[in-house]
Amino acid sequence: MKIFLKLSLVLFSILLMSGCASHQKFVNKYNAWMGKDINHLIQQIGYPDSTYILPNKNKVYVYARSRVYSIPSMPMYGYGYGGYYGGYYGMYGYGSDIVQKTCKLYLETNKKGIIVKWGSRGNACVSNYEVPKPQ
Repeated sequence: MKIFLKLSLVLFSILLMSGCASHQKFVNKYNAWMGKDINHLIQQIGYPDSTYILPNKNKVYVYARSRVYSIPSMPMYGYGYGGYYGGYYGMYGYGSDIVQKTCKLYLETNKKGIIVKWGSRGNACVSNYEVPKPQ
């Protein structure tokens, strides 16, 4: 029962923090940037954390985001074993769960600065951005 409550609290907290953000929206957002100039993307989201050149002379822009959350655990109550005076009922203490959320975005551009490929790694590559549908 304690594990279920703890897991429910963690899942509810993550859901509350992420709102309507999803990985699919993240994918849609960066798929929409394919074939576009990297300089326009840099104007939108800022400078990358690092860049490097591939053997084929394409350039990779790397954006890295990391967050650490501390989620308080529920106190544990119960009947314990006492020494000389017998059993006792009390609280055994608090704890906390540490959750780390990371996302690395890799954007590959050709020699003209056009985005030709992208990829991501991490457990927090989500977005709440909706790609506008053509009318």
